[in-house]
Amino acid sequence: MTTSGNSSRIDITLGFDERYAPHAAATIQAILAATPGADFRFTIIHDGVSAERRNGIEITAPKSTIHWVQIGDSDIPSYASREHFSRAILFRLGLADAAPADCSRMLYVDTDVICTQDIRDLWTTDMGGAPIAAVQDCFVRPDEFARRWGLNPATPSYFNSGILLIDMNSARSEGAFKRAIDFVALHAAEVRFADQDALNFAFWGRWKKLDIVWNAQRHMAIPALIADLAPEMRLNGRQPAIIHFTGPEKPWTPNAYHPWSWLYWRAVRKTVFAAEVSRASGMGHLARARLLARWLRSRFL
Repeated sequence: MTTSGNSSRIDITLGFDERYAPHAAATIQAILAATPGADFRFTIIHDGVSAERRNGIEITAPKSTIHWVQIGDSDIPSYASREHFSRAILFRLGLADAAPADCSRMLYVDTDVICTQDIRDLWTTDMGGAPIAAVQDCFVRPDEFARRWGLNPATPSYFNSGILLIDMNSARSEGAFKRAIDFVALHAAEVRFADQDALNFAFWGRWKKLDIVWNAQRHMAIPALIADLAPEMRLNGRQPAIIHFTGPEKPWTPNAYHPWSWLYWRAVRKTVFAAEVSRASGMGHLARARLLARWLRSRFL
């Protein structure tokens, strides 16, 4: 399978601003640790990340190629309301223009995720001709989304946009990202998840479902929330390949809990941002050790 100009290279895109740079470094570090020996090219779409923070990211991935793309006000469509259409929306929706021209397959990864398994297993997924592959979202009701936007109710399935495997040739040729941008420009004030809703609108009924282990969302991890999930959305003891810290309860948020938070801390402590994140969150060594101990106890109860 040819995935880019260099068939052995894995193209990954992340989008973030200055605040999220430390967490992006943790995401990158975890990907590299889980996939030793792979040839990575990271395309980073950003909103004014400082040179110092860029250097910290590059130190995290010294053997990888990093391609920096800054989003500016001029990249926002002239017909979009500046009140509702932020530059951050283009972290995902600007992929068609931001990705290197020789990139024919792209893996988009949010910066609140931690990879635990070799990502080559995801990268080589047979997409079956679909322009995009993703994991179903745990929270949004696809039937309600279809009714709201006049979409075909016979294919009610709505994906989470935190992990996206994209056939860039197909997405570019059909103008799917342009349709998504148009959707946000018109409806940003009406939707809760602007860019995610826009991508679902643009790719409705034309995406491939990935195994849920590739985007284990918060509902799949918290025992009190698992009961709300359909059977096919439950891990049932399987280990996640990518943990996605959806919702406001991030691992670096004071007093928040997630059973796999310790994996984030294991990754970030191997970056130059470890001390900064620890100070900002109030999570010292002992507090981080308690996260691991709590997870270990839960496995044997």
